[in-house]
Amino acid sequence: MPMQPLSFVFADRATVPGWMGADVQDEIAQHILDLKPDRILLITDETVDALHGDYFGQLRAEQAPIAGETGVDSDCGDRPPVEKFVLPCGDACKSWSNLTALMEWAFGSGATKRSLVVAFGGGALMNVSGLFASMLYRGTKLVYVPTTLLAMHDVTTSLKTSICFDGRKNNIGTFYTPLKILIDVAFCRTLPRGELFSGIGELAKNAALLGGKHAEGFCEALSCERINGEHGGSGEEFSLDGATLAKLLDLGIEAKMSVLLGDAYEKTSGMIFEYGHTVSHAIEKAYGDGIVPHGLGVTYGMLSSSFAAERLGIMSSADREEHDKLCWLLLRRWPLPEPKPTAQKVIALALRDSKRGLCGEAEDEISDVLLRKMGDVVPTPTNNLSKFPCSLVEEWLIDMGFPQETGKAERIA
Repeated sequence: MPMQPLSFVFADRATVPGWMGADVQDEIAQHILDLKPDRILLITDETVDALHGDYFGQLRAEQAPIAGETGVDSDCGDRPPVEKFVLPCGDACKSWSNLTALMEWAFGSGATKRSLVVAFGGGALMNVSGLFASMLYRGTKLVYVPTTLLAMHDVTTSLKTSICFDGRKNNIGTFYTPLKILIDVAFCRTLPRGELFSGIGELAKNAALLGGKHAEGFCEALSCERINGEHGGSGEEFSLDGATLAKLLDLGIEAKMSVLLGDAYEKTSGMIFEYGHTVSHAIEKAYGDGIVPHGLGVTYGMLSSSFAAERLGIMSSADREEHDKLCWLLLRRWPLPEPKPTAQKVIALALRDSKRGLCGEAEDEISDVLLRKMGDVVPTPTNNLSKFPCSLVEEWLIDMGFPQETGKAERIA
């Protein structure tokens, strides 16, 4: 499938041209060469490098000519040198030490203001690469080439960049605009089950927040009827055919961009996409980097928020049942690993969330987006975040089988 143009409009702050297709290696290479950098700083991670390490081989001067948008680029000798840096996978790449290593590599490689950073990987890789690009020479040209479902629809649709520091998630970062977003959906063919589900988890969030066609598209993709029809009725296998994948990507991109059209920096209406993230980030960090894929953590976090909303009288039991049924379409296929961290460890991390302070939380409160029902967000003057007692989350965690620390049982009794 040849690349089709997209437009990522971030309010009045930026409009980023994008293209999406399948098996479009040559087109992506030409898009990069069209920017005429003096040097390409290619950043990837260990898994992507192992699977797709030769993806940009045609950028090298000694390779044969490739077809461009206006014909064949025959000037191979003038192609810029390509420098490659390989980072650890997942959130392990989002550290001060890796950011420092990238800076040292860039200057050691002779990078200039004309150089181009190409972020080639999943969401975490794009986060740290974007932060690096935003800082190098106070802003260096940047292109995103996402390789995971989550990155294709949820990370490209944000100007956020970040690293993690002091055991906290995404607490250092900037907002930065790439020059291009180039999506080859063929990378989804090699995604492991957890990464595929991670991308679907963020779509579950959009389905709960926006309802309507977003909920319908999510439920259709996860329906037993579709899966059984494709896998002989076993109901256990899971894959996404090209048409379903394209539909989910379109829905995911539309969900984010329809809101960020008026809130580029996700401070007000765009804050709704933090739904489920307070507890998600805490669960992810409590397990340790790379154990719980982010989108799945978000979907578990959504369950904690619906539990709190019902306890607070905001969401009816029937509406919570509908909401949670949608979440379990995915989560029944990916249960949390054992042993689980303690409920108290998760709570301690939730109390250090990067959004803390926006709601003026008390010491025993946390904040998150809350819903009245699917498609009905509770609006607040505090960036659409609501604060509530962390004891509600602790109760939910224990109901979900997270153990208590010794001597803590009476706290929830």
